[in-house]
Amino acid sequence: MTMELAIETRGLTKMFEDKLAVNALDLKVVKGSIYGFLGLNGAGKTTTIKMLLNLVYPTSGEAFVLGHDVVKDSVKIREKVGFVPEESHLYDYMRVSELIDFCRAIYSNWQVREVGRYLDLFELPLGKKVKELSKGMKNQLNLVLALGAGPELVILDEPTGGLDPVKTRDFFRVILEQVAEIGQTVFFSSHRLHEVERVADTVGIIHKGKLVFSKSLDDIKTNLKKIRVVFSEETSIAGLEKMPGVNMIKRQGRGYILECDGSVEQVKAKLNELNPVDIEVIDVGLEDVFMRYTGGGGDG
Repeated sequence: MTMELAIETRGLTKMFEDKLAVNALDLKVVKGSIYGFLGLNGAGKTTTIKMLLNLVYPTSGEAFVLGHDVVKDSVKIREKVGFVPEESHLYDYMRVSELIDFCRAIYSNWQVREVGRYLDLFELPLGKKVKELSKGMKNQLNLVLALGAGPELVILDEPTGGLDPVKTRDFFRVILEQVAEIGQTVFFSSHRLHEVERVADTVGIIHKGKLVFSKSLDDIKTNLKKIRVVFSEETSIAGLEKMPGVNMIKRQGRGYILECDGSVEQVKAKLNELNPVDIEVIDVGLEDVFMRYTGGGGDG
């Protein structure tokens, strides 16, 4: 069964003079999913998002959002997409209530009830001018405005900067409610692994402009494993690296660590033929995956 896509890119590339910011990106985001787009700072997350919204032209390749070409149909895309940028670009001179009324007048499908509920949840001061709000409050207001228009797709770029843990929890609770209630698609970039693991159902990792990993979190939890094997004496496991599903083998004392993607039972059976002292299967978390593909921590 072919899944309908909210976002698809094919060979999407962006050069800034002699710097390759995004490198032949092939990305697929299924409609109705919450896709966490992970990467170190400077990996290409924001540049990718800007190309999806036609804020930056791609050097080569193509991208489609909700079935529309990002270059040819950018106006149609913006009618259907809510965007929360990393840096706020709201009208600072307006009061919060004035900005809400301004946006309500623009969008015919304005979600009055939901906007009121989210304003109450975030405790946003309607009488304050936007310029008087903290960075975290501006992010919350951006989310309220993005969801208020009733978009099919919400794109968020590092959305939780300036939010304390409680407000971060409320922020993502709103997103989860929206997906559950009306099937919106959410695509958000982050370098905070714990946030992504909490709310996303699918993750992609971009490193040095290249998409190096993309899987559902269920797939990670079910199929990605480490096997630690220990022998009583020097033992060679040559040839196991060629087995299907074995991604990497590392020596560890009198044993080895094998990283596997599926085929765990087959690999264990092969190792047992070598009479090990001990074999242990270890779950792999998102942090392990992130470290493997980027070589760096993600919660800085």
